Amino acid sequence: MNSKFGKNLIGSFYQPKLVISDLALLKSLPKREIICGFAEILKHSLIKKNNFFKWLEDNSIKLLQKSNIHLLKNAILQNCKIKLYFVSKDTNEENFRMILNFGHTFAHAIEVKNKYSKTINHGEAVLMGMLMAAKLSYIKKLCSLETLNKILKIYKDNNLNYSFNKYFKKQDINKIVDLMANDKKNNDNKINLILLKNIGQTTIPGKYKVSKQELKRLFPKII
Repeated sequence: MNSKFGKNLIGSFYQPKLVISDLALLKSLPKREIICGFAEILKHSLIKKNNFFKWLEDNSIKLLQKSNIHLLKNAILQNCKIKLYFVSKDTNEENFRMILNFGHTFAHAIEVKNKYSKTINHGEAVLMGMLMAAKLSYIKKLCSLETLNKILKIYKDNNLNYSFNKYFKKQDINKIVDLMANDKKNNDNKINLILLKNIGQTTIPGKYKVSKQELKRLFPKII
């Protein structure tokens, strides 16, 4: 559950007995909701090595603009397999599963600052958060410019124009960084980030932390 202090800070862990993905339901959804789902699919392609990102590079336009049902089926199947891979290894999110939060530390703070309004839905915040995390990864020399450009291209090819500056002003940066400090992954006075080393490889949970002061200084460079 969400609160004014942060997202997903209240709740318990319960695994579903059954998950049903009804592809026919997708036809009833507006494009905005399809993009919201695509944000999580893109995230999964970035955090695990299995050539899924390469597949998305080749098929993302057909997925989002033409809603090809056969491609959607494969994308959802691969998405679920990757999610299960992380969740099954760390059910209570004590360490390894935190990799699933790539981009979400930024995204959750954006949602709180926006008071969970419909102006920015979860997927749009995640798209913003992943791009900021990727740019920060490059600035900190964790990933190459080639890696960053591959991500930028898939955003450009699919018109995923969700930038921080589109929704916020520079004076909002301090508040958003302060909200990031409330993230559930944090266990000290620094912000615990999942950053990108390569397509399919992130930093290890708990191994990359930044102070609020440093992030506030770097923030203008990643938006």
